Amino acid sequence: MIEEIKRRLNELATPKIQEFSKKLIPNSLPILGCKIPDLRKLAKEIGRGDYWTFLKEYDASSYELQLVYAYTLASAKLEIKEKISLLRDFVSTIRDWAVCDGLVSSLKCSKVYPEEMLSFILEYKESHQEFEVRFLVEMLMVYYLTPQYASWAVQIVLNLDITYYYAKMGVAWFIATLMIDYPSLGFQLLKEIEDLETVGMAIRKIRDSYRVSNEIKEEVLFYKK
Repeated sequence: MIEEIKRRLNELATPKIQEFSKKLIPNSLPILGCKIPDLRKLAKEIGRGDYWTFLKEYDASSYELQLVYAYTLASAKLEIKEKISLLRDFVSTIRDWAVCDGLVSSLKCSKVYPEEMLSFILEYKESHQEFEVRFLVEMLMVYYLTPQYASWAVQIVLNLDITYYYAKMGVAWFIATLMIDYPSLGFQLLKEIEDLETVGMAIRKIRDSYRVSNEIKEEVLFYKK
């Protein structure tokens, strides 16, 4: 099955998209050059069929195949413990922001099994790996910025290792998202995070956001360090 999927991906690829994607997504697996909607469509097709064979036969041979795996695993009708076991293996292989973000946005099971998924993602709170940290931050941002979890999520983020660029950018995005519904928590993070680059990234994201008020956009300028 995996060879058929690879053949399909090669048919979908174009040199133009390949060159564009290579510039946009550094450090990824080899890029073929496929459109994201085509990858999502292919994953849905796999999900309607023998997705378990695909998940077992998968090999990390290209960026596109990695994304198709992420989309398929996220939507697969597996028991949550089984899904988490496969996710645990997969997250450790992520090496670029696009696969990380694509996986997070697809994990709608977090809304159905919030406690199980929360227990899983917290395994990465002591991680020093760039994309494991980004994965945790984005999962908190997308699924746990709620009245029940928001204050607690901020404390988790404050204690992460954000040494690397894409971890910093994930935290900056988290802060900008906080500013929409929980501005007091957003300002708390801006005040307490010591990394100057992360604070600068967050301020830029906040000021670029269409969902943050002009008053907040002006106030954050006082947090430049």
